[in-house]
Amino acid sequence: MSSPHITLYSNKLCPYAARTVIALEETGHPHETVEIDILTPRPEWYLKEINPYGQVPALKIDGQQILLESLITAEYVIDLHPEFGLMPKDPLQLAQTRYLIHHYNNRTVPLIHNATASKDGSQATQLRQELLVELKKVNELLLHRNLGQTNVSNDSANNNAEGPFFLGEKFTFADLILGSLLARFFLIDALHPDLPSFQATIRETPELARFVQWKDAVIARPSVQKATPSNEVLKDLFIKKFMN
Repeated sequence: MSSPHITLYSNKLCPYAARTVIALEETGHPHETVEIDILTPRPEWYLKEINPYGQVPALKIDGQQILLESLITAEYVIDLHPEFGLMPKDPLQLAQTRYLIHHYNNRTVPLIHNATASKDGSQATQLRQELLVELKKVNELLLHRNLGQTNVSNDSANNNAEGPFFLGEKFTFADLILGSLLARFFLIDALHPDLPSFQATIRETPELARFVQWKDAVIARPSVQKATPSNEVLKDLFIKKFMN
């Protein structure tokens, strides 16, 4: 089967578009990129020809078929290149991978956003406490790949304590999908320099050791680094979108 020609419609500032950028970097699939401004109304041609909702990312395959939504576009790229082993083959590991992504997107990210965007110091402090509780659940997911540990022994095949990535030493789909969000974790401190460092707090919390290990390893991945703008650029964007 010939390799499909891919055009990526993206924006360097968007963490969701970055998922497909990371997938393309990991696989080395040739492609071209069209930058779409996400801070202004989308051009008419983009709404008509690519995505009527105006979102990025989008993929055009061989100049014809259009794929939308970041999880789908990233997974498509990965599925083109099974030789890299980015998608777990084991059904249980795949289900655990999908759950971590679902949990982090739906339970963790809203708390991070609220704690970052809060303009009230006392409210931000309370939100940080709620986030700490949530991050301990993420830590459990990273350690054991589930949240119910009553019947899981330390030597179980499900024990995942060593890391550094979600499934151990190998960078896989969960790390790829959540990498761009983890790379923005610093904003919680950058937007609240008057409060004690939250990143220092999590590093000093033993129950978050696995989370810190995972976050650091994923952020340091070259593909994630390449898909992530500078801290100053991300800080300015967050202020423009959520705090003005």
